Order: sequence, then structure tokens, then C-alpha cells
Amino acid sequence: MSDTTSHDVVVIGAGAAGLSAAKGTLRAGLSTGWLEARMFGGLVLNVNELDGSIRGSGAELASIWLSEVADLGGDNLEGEASGVERRDDGLVVISDVGRHRARAVIVASGATLKPLGIPGEAEFEHRGVSHCADCDGPMFQGQDVTVVGGGDSALQSALVLSRFCRKVYLVHRGSSFRAQPHWLDAVSRTAAIDIRYNSEVGEVLGTEGVEGVRVNGEVIACTGLFPFVGLQPASSFLPVGIERDGRGAILTSADRETTLAGVFAAGAVRAGCGGSLEDAVADGEAAASAVATRLLAGRRD
Repeated sequence: MSDTTSHDVVVIGAGAAGLSAAKGTLRAGLSTGWLEARMFGGLVLNVNELDGSIRGSGAELASIWLSEVADLGGDNLEGEASGVERRDDGLVVISDVGRHRARAVIVASGATLKPLGIPGEAEFEHRGVSHCADCDGPMFQGQDVTVVGGGDSALQSALVLSRFCRKVYLVHRGSSFRAQPHWLDAVSRTAAIDIRYNSEVGEVLGTEGVEGVRVNGEVIACTGLFPFVGLQPASSFLPVGIERDGRGAILTSADRETTLAGVFAAGAVRAGCGGSLEDAVADGEAAASAVATRLLAGRRD
């Protein structure tokens, strides 16, 4: 397969880190293309009300970022990356739409929600198993649902669902939540949320759709399951020459360069990046700055 595009920089991922990185390289005068396997914006799209120094709707914010990148001349390559190769004269990103030459690559593929790994979960995906309370909450009007997890995402999702559902079972395997205090307070004051500590969902039950879940041996009748039990880095498509930690997160130097020269990483896919939206944006900007410094110095030479 011949190369189909050529840019100074190819960014893999169009979430918070990826779009921030693309803005940075474009503003530095570097031609930049990006690839995104799913919807632009990444996991921030699932958040209706952002909590932190960056406020507003996740979907609206992602749209603003994408418009900014497009206005700066960024090139949407409209494909999913499946590999990265080193060449003597640069790098090639392989995707389902072709091969993309680049002088530098920024991997900002983010992370995906961890599955529970229980019987019935995969079978009922999109048939009652969901990962977006804001998107799918209205579909469960007046029904009972189960949320699994003990962090901010789980508690915030339970609160969103409580606006539509008759009852929300909030199942957590620990004896206390990890979420921020204001989410803890809000959940404790919401009558529709039934908290189940020291509990685990072992199976999803149903025929055409979700009809219940088995929790510590007890069957809880419900029509929806929303698992929020952490993230796993989206790095499996990368070559073995790019070192990762035990979770699969990419290891980098202080300037965000990986162990494959010319390939940088930013955001949730990178080991050491914090978990907030602000962290992802800052990481993308830092990677863009390091790439611009490297490539612009090469031009001067």
C-alpha cells in the first residue's frame, strides 16, 4: 500500500489531549492531520456537566475544540490507526484508509471504559448495557437501573439517571466511595438512589434486553446496567518498540517522547498523566510544544 497523505505531524486521537496537541502544532506552523477511531471529543462527550476548572457541556466543548482545529487548517484523515512504523526518513501511521507519512507522531488515543468481564455484559451491549447516562438516561424513564462503580463517573451518572428512573441501584465492591465529597453528599441526599456497598455484579440477566443483574447472589430486577469501574489505555495497536507499563499505559520521557524516536504520547494513554480533563489538555499542549521544538529546530538546521 502506498502512502496516501503526508504531514509534519499526525495525531492519533481526537479527544481532549489530541485536539489540544493538534491546536498546538498547527499554531506552530506545522501541517497536522489527525485520526480518530470513534467520535471526536473522546470520553468527554459522555459528560453533560463538566466538573472542574473547565466547565460546561462536554459535547459543546468538544465541538468548539474541533472547530478551532479545523479553522487552523488541520486535516481530518477520517480513519482508525492500526499501527506505527519507523522509516529512515520519518514515520508512517497505518490506518484503515491508508498510510500517513509524518515527521512526528503524537499518540493521544486516550482510554476506554473497562468492562466488568461478566456473563451477559457483552451480549447486552446497546440492549440495556450502556456507558453514557447523559445520552441514554431518557430511554429508562420510570424504570429501574443499576450503576456499578465508586468514583466520580459512577456517582455522577447515578445522579443523572435518578432524574429519569424510578430507582437507581448504585453497586460498589468497596465499603466507601472514592468520589469527591460533593458527589457523595448529593448521592446520599437522593432518595431514588439505593446504595449497595461491599457488593459485586456477577451476571447480567435477560432475553431480548437486560432484565436484571445478579449482585452477591441476589437477583435485582432492572432494565439497564451502567458500568463505571475505571479506564484502560487504548494502546494495543502500537508496536512492541513503544514501551508500556503493566496497565498498558505508554512510558515517556519528560518531554512526552516514547521509546520509539519521533513518537510522542499525551493524555490518558500516557503513564503519569493525571485523570482530569485539565490534565489531558495540558498534556496535549506539552507534547505539541516538544514536537514543535524538535521539528522547527530541524528546519533551521
